[in-house]
This record gives sequence, C-alpha cells and structure tokens, in this order.
Amino acid sequence: MPLARRFLNIMDHFNGKAVQTSGCGQGLVQTLNALSQFLKFQKRLGNNAMILGQEAFRIIDTWGTPSWPPPSFAAQGPEDASVVLVDSEGSFFEGEPGTLLVKMLAAMHLAPSGVYICNTADNTVLTRHLSAHKPNVVVAFGEKACQMVKGTHEPLAKVRGHFFQCHGVPVMATHHPVSLVKNPALKRQAWDDLKQVMACTGLDSHDS
Repeated sequence: MPLARRFLNIMDHFNGKAVQTSGCGQGLVQTLNALSQFLKFQKRLGNNAMILGQEAFRIIDTWGTPSWPPPSFAAQGPEDASVVLVDSEGSFFEGEPGTLLVKMLAAMHLAPSGVYICNTADNTVLTRHLSAHKPNVVVAFGEKACQMVKGTHEPLAKVRGHFFQCHGVPVMATHHPVSLVKNPALKRQAWDDLKQVMACTGLDSHDS
C-alpha cells in the first residue's frame, strides 16, 4: 500500500468524535496534521517520494489498531550468553509454556539463567545485540520470531528444520512452547530442531 494511502487511513481512523474529544486524541490529531503539512511542503519542493525503513512502515500500519502501541523491547539473561532465544509471545518462562521451555532447555543442558531471551518488539535492538556479542546460535520460537529474525513473511513450517544466517549467526526457528502445549504432536519436530542446535553448539557432547 502506498505511503499516502497508509497516511490517509490513519487520518480516517483518528478523525472520529471519540478521539477529537479527548486530550490525548487532540494531541495525536495535531501531530498528524503537522505531518500532513510537512508532506505537502516536501511535495512543493519536488520531493515526491520518501524512503522509509521497515520499522517505520510497521508503525504506520499498526497505528490506531489493537496492535498500537507496540510492546517495548524486553530481555533477560546474560548479554554475553552463547545461546539467544527470541520469543514470539514475550512470555519467557511464565505459565505452562514457560515451564515447558525450562524443561526443553534442561534437555539441551541449559538453564534459564544461562541464556539470553528477548521478545520481538525491536529488531534493531536484537540486530545490535547479535552484532556486538556474536552468540553461537539463535533459536527463534514461533512464527513471529522466525519472520522478524529472517526478515521474511515465509511461514514457520517452511523455514523450521534448517539453519539460516542472521548477521553471521546461525538461527534455528522452531515451534513456540505455546503451540507445543496446544498441540503436543509438534514436540517431536521441535526436539529435532533443538537437537540440531545442540550439535551446532557442541551441547550434544554432554550426551556422549
């Protein structure tokens, strides 16, 4: 969808009475109006195109939807951990899926305190982390994490089971523990993926 159409959709969404009567809504509408004037000024200067990054388009597409505001980046664990986990749900070790994730890590001879785990809120922060710390491997749990790290819209089913590279770091995408709780039949696939991670990092040497 062209940028102009995206922008008009935002204006249409925030042009309702409920927004106009709220202080927060008034400020937002003023911001949008200022942006509109800026775009018109740029057009008069002959600048008919704007180059925006993927993150900017994501903000435009989600502004005013139930996905707005986007969640903030969250992470825990040692930054120099050799294993990085990217969690589509952002639930980390909470609830039944979290308990299952702890068991999965234990089967890999890992502990929650020994891995760096983050959500999918900010690809720029994750990229900076991978470039700075160069972990041995990244495990992307769930389709959202898979697509963010790979920079693709491919479904998880097409990507999982094979490593791909992200800034020189091997990445394995696999099913999220939430999906495994809902559909235990997927556990075999997930374990096959994690066994490849163990072989890649030498964690399988504990089994010999």
